[in-house]
Amino acid sequence: MVSNRDEILDNVEVFLEGLEGENVADHAKAIQLIKTSNVFLAILSEEVNFFIPSQFLAVKDQNFDTIDLNQDENENLAIINQILGSTPKIDKTKDELFLDFCDEVEINRNDVGLSREYWIIKDL
Repeated sequence: MVSNRDEILDNVEVFLEGLEGENVADHAKAIQLIKTSNVFLAILSEEVNFFIPSQFLAVKDQNFDTIDLNQDENENLAIINQILGSTPKIDKTKDELFLDFCDEVEINRNDVGLSREYWIIKDL
């Protein structure tokens, strides 16, 4: 399991590489995680916003080859809450940004859940 913020951010980088990279299998897993997750780390900046599913964040050195897509999301929340020093919150403004993000990565808005919570990091 991750033990500090830098390890979480390392996982963020791996997730974004999978989402945006050429590996079809990694991209498909990233899309599936976005569709099924209820809790996200929102990384907000003036240029672009990213939403990383909590399921990808809690395991140290996470990667798409070893991730369990069926893991219980709640098990990871306590670890991430402790490291980030906050709990995820429902936020309607972030929901709109999340749906815009879905549009950008070509996920149909109807394919994601209705209720989400977010931790927020601004300008890494």
